[in-house]
Formats: sequence, structure tokens, C-alpha cells
Amino acid sequence: MCKLISSSCMVGLLALSCSNSFDSRGPLQQQLVVYSVLSTDRNEQFVQVQGDYMPQTYNPLSSTADNSITGANVVLSVGGKTYTLRDTLLSRVDTSRYKFPIHAYYIGRLPIQRGKDILVSVSTSSYGAVSSSTIVPDQPKITLDPRTGAILDQPNKNPLDAPMIFYIQLSKVAKGYIARLLLYYDVLKGSEWVEEALEVPVTSNDSAAYTLDMPRYPQMNAASTSGQIAITYKNGYYRGILNKKNFEYRSTELIFKWATLVVLQADENLFRYYLNVHPNDDPRSVRLDEPMVTTINGGLGMVGSYSLDSLVYLLPYDFWGNR
Repeated sequence: MCKLISSSCMVGLLALSCSNSFDSRGPLQQQLVVYSVLSTDRNEQFVQVQGDYMPQTYNPLSSTADNSITGANVVLSVGGKTYTLRDTLLSRVDTSRYKFPIHAYYIGRLPIQRGKDILVSVSTSSYGAVSSSTIVPDQPKITLDPRTGAILDQPNKNPLDAPMIFYIQLSKVAKGYIARLLLYYDVLKGSEWVEEALEVPVTSNDSAAYTLDMPRYPQMNAASTSGQIAITYKNGYYRGILNKKNFEYRSTELIFKWATLVVLQADENLFRYYLNVHPNDDPRSVRLDEPMVTTINGGLGMVGSYSLDSLVYLLPYDFWGNR
């Protein structure tokens, strides 16, 4: 009888201990979520302001509600001047999850100056105030090796493994960068000339033969301590895309105009954000999740900036690839 009573008590205790449901998601601490990437290549600047949310299931992608915050006061402070942003709606490219347009705050005709410290302040009646700052990278110095010009002018008279080298002196505040080599050309489509561009890959699935099978292009990299970078392309890939376009447009006229090395410099905030959402790009990382990163004082999200600059190399009028 004593054993039976003891067993009954244990079952009762277990039942009581299981009456409170466990939620591994934890409590929701309502905070503002601010996201903005300021850039030098456009006059319009945008800031998104939202509230955080608790999804109905353990899958955060299951939530399709609109968490945008309207009526917020969003201000950009640059060089002692303040600019108040206005509400706007932006169309979505992908509507598979959210069916409504993007609510954002914007300001037009505000070119972002390099080297400037920009403060983004957001205040709301329900969530309070948050802020974040970014320093826009200065203009880099881009040059090319003297032999590179000869290869760009006459790829047919140089070996496939001939290197085309570009030198970049990055801004001191740039923490990450991407350099891309683009080839611009005009093609006659019907009775109209259309400008197009094609990127030169740095390698491919078969680098020995310089094939364009599974081409690979530059990714975001960390800036070196000195800020001095050398980017190398091979003539084999340069000739490969020229031959590809000549074959594609073999029945019409084609004129190659110039090669452009485009350099994007990311500030510390944007580069940190990139690293945290791309943990698999780090070969020494064993992370399987995507850690949360925020640069917002008093909230969540990220305010960063980048500068975009380029070196343009004009091709000769009698260029080998023209037809």
C-alpha cells in the first residue's frame, strides 16, 4: 500500500510539473528594427523602420504580417546639417512571402559625400528612440599595370595566361571591398543600338582551359591593413567572353567600347553585417546558424554605407572584337 501511494504521488508531481508549457522562443522584447544602406552612387537614400515580432510557429518565415512602423521621425545628420525623411512605398521584386509593398522613409537629392560621418536617428511614440552612425569610405586610387593596357587593346596578340593587373589603394575606413571588371558594348538590335555589359570572371570550373563553364566572380573580401590591393584577371577569360558575345551576335553589328573596373568599398557596419549573414563563406567557421548582428543603439538592425568608384579604359576604334 505504501508503494502504491508513493507511485501515485510521483505521478501527481510529474503531472503538475508538466502543466506549464515550455516555449523555447523566449519572451518578446519589443524593439525597433532599423535597416539602411547609404551609398554614393545615388541621390536617393532610404531607411526602413519596423517592429520586431513573434511568429506563430517556430519557423520565423511563417509570419507574413506587415510590421512596418508608420509615423516615425527619421533624421539624417551630416556635417552639422539635419535632413528629415518622408514616407514612401516601394514595390517588391519578390512577393512569395509578403504581398504588400515595402514601407520606407526616403530623401531625394541628397548625394552622400565620401569621408563623412552620418548619424541616422529614429524616434517613435510607441518604441522610443534609436540611432546609428556610419563613416562613408573615401575615394580609392585605382591604377592598372602598364602591360594591362596592351592586353586589353589586343587580346588576340597576347597569350591566354597573360595577367591583367589592377592596383587599388582603399580608403582607410573601408573594411571590405569588391572589385569587378565589366566590359561595355553596343549591339544593333533591329534598328536600335542597345548598350549592354558583361562581367569578366576570375576563374572557372576548368581554369587550365579558361572555359566559361561555371564561371566564378569576385566576392566581398576584407581590406588589408595597408589598404593596398592587387586584382588579377587572365586574358583567357577576357578573350572567352569576347568570343562568346561575337558568337551570340554573329548576325548583327557589335562594338566593344570600354572596360571598367568597378570598386565597391564597404564601411565597418556593412562589412560586419555581411560576415555575420555569410558564415559559410569563412572556411575556418564551424557555425551552422546565422548569428544576429546589430549596429543600432537601443534597437536591432544595421545602418551602413558603401562608396562606388570605377576606372574606365577606352578600347581602340578598330578593336579586335568588333564586328
